[in-house]
Amino acid sequence: MRIGLSLGGGGARGFAHIGVIKALREAGVPIDLVNGSSAGAVVGGAYALYADIERTIAKAEEVVHTVDVSYFNMFRYSMESRPFLRNWLVSAICDLSALRSSILSHKNNLRALEMLFGQYEFSDTQVPFSSVAVDLLTGETVIIKEGKLIDGVLASTSIPGIFPPVERDGRLLVDGCVLADVPARELRQEGAEFVIAIRLGAEVETSYRNGFDLLNYVDGLKGRELTQWELDQADFQITIDIPDFDSSRFDNYEIAIAQGYKVTKYALPDLERKLGDSNV
Repeated sequence: MRIGLSLGGGGARGFAHIGVIKALREAGVPIDLVNGSSAGAVVGGAYALYADIERTIAKAEEVVHTVDVSYFNMFRYSMESRPFLRNWLVSAICDLSALRSSILSHKNNLRALEMLFGQYEFSDTQVPFSSVAVDLLTGETVIIKEGKLIDGVLASTSIPGIFPPVERDGRLLVDGCVLADVPARELRQEGAEFVIAIRLGAEVETSYRNGFDLLNYVDGLKGRELTQWELDQADFQITIDIPDFDSSRFDNYEIAIAQGYKVTKYALPDLERKLGDSNV
């Protein structure tokens, strides 16, 4: 039975996936193939390439301490937020070309991905891996499993409006989380017979103060329904909730890793029972 691990998006909360993988490997749960959207694609790709969780942790720490990969989600802030406006204007002025299609450029993202993946390709990974993006031209999810890891993962992390879309093979690709936050269905298409889906949970805020908060709330409701539809395609799901964790602060990675490890350890007895039943 081929066991697949599907990793969801969530900005800096994506470090929790490292803790998840560490707990699974310590318990002897095999990971035969991996996929991911956004942050899940970054961590999934790194683990698939090295097949060594300690090396994955070391590479992640190196990136955090070397490259500023923090970002801002404009819908988390009101227009009265002067610090947000100041940071937005500084970033925009420093890279005017990005204003054509986005707030920020991929400059720092590319530096980070180059540190993680170098010139390796999908075919070089020790564990079969695919990243998931969304094609703006067709409105379809796209499974990427060929070419350079940098290119495929970059497309999966291109948050619409924040970063510019990635042009690839006649497609215009953006963050996989737009339609497949946890791409469990796509992993089953890749041949997984038992899918473990990892969702980086964050409850949708039910209160709002202005139009931007309301847009964020409505978008969250739609995203929650899409995510649940994907999760229903999995055989086992784990939600990693990290209360009050700022998904744009990557320097708090140790908190996320620890929470991912803790929640997965707690879920292991149920997972092992489910795996046992599936093997009967």
